[in-house]
Formats: sequence, structure tokens, C-alpha cells
Amino acid sequence: MTAATRLSLAMLLSTLAAGGAWAEASLDLATIGGDWQGAGSYARGTDEPGRIRCKISISDTARGTTLVEGRCATAEGSDVFGLEVSEGENGQISAQNRMDPPGNLPVLLEGTLADGILVLQGEGIAALEMRLEDDALTLAIVSGAEARPGRMDVRLTRAAP
Repeated sequence: MTAATRLSLAMLLSTLAAGGAWAEASLDLATIGGDWQGAGSYARGTDEPGRIRCKISISDTARGTTLVEGRCATAEGSDVFGLEVSEGENGQISAQNRMDPPGNLPVLLEGTLADGILVLQGEGIAALEMRLEDDALTLAIVSGAEARPGRMDVRLTRAAP
């Protein structure tokens, strides 16, 4: 898998750690279950933007956490991921990478949920923002790699049953 694919998938996968869909003014991890799919673009450094497509499944666990599993692909290749997301007091969010080996994602992502916006950070992830706009989940991610910064924007909608 190329470096561009790894960067784009790492950025998207960390985004997915946050989950699926929420109302404009509030995010509730307990209500985001289901299948999601969508597409967007990614760019690394000064490279031309590329396209990325994703399919995600979100479900609750018996432990009271949210499991986010999926697959994302670019022209260079694809990758699978699995994250277990938990919500703490005061909007604190923790996303544990459940892949072994961990792949392109950090072992742990942490952040906050405030004013309907989820913001996560982890090793190599400078910022990730998620919100619901027009019944679609929009994601914006900025890489934390100083040598070659990157950005990804993806729009996901509920998959047809």
C-alpha cells in the first residue's frame, strides 16, 4: 500500500472512531447504529487530491461502547479497520483501535464532544471534526505529520437496506 493510501486511510479511520450520525445540535453515540457509505477526497502535501470511498458498520456492544468497523479504498488500495468508542463524562470520547496489528491508526484516539461537534486527536492526527449536515455525516481530518501534512473530507449517508 502506498504512503498516500496509508495517510488517507489513517485519517479516515481515525474519523470513524467517532461513529456515525447525529443531530446538528447534539451528538448521541447511542443512536448512530447502522450502515453508512460515502465518498470524498484526500490530499497529501502539495499532491493532487485523490478520491476515497468508505463503507462503515456501527453497532452497540454489550459493554456499553460503540463498535465501528469498515473498509475504505483509494485508487492505490484499501484497508479495513475496527474501533471501539466509549463516551465518558463531560463529553470525553475515547476510541480504542481493535485491530491486531493496529495498522494505520493510533492505538488510542481521545477528544471531546461539545456543541454537537466531535473533535478527536491521536498520534499522527492533528484534528478531526465531525457533524451532521443535511442528514449526512461530514468529516474533516488534518494529519499531524509535519513533514507532509494532509487533509481529508468525506461525506457519508445511511446505506440503503
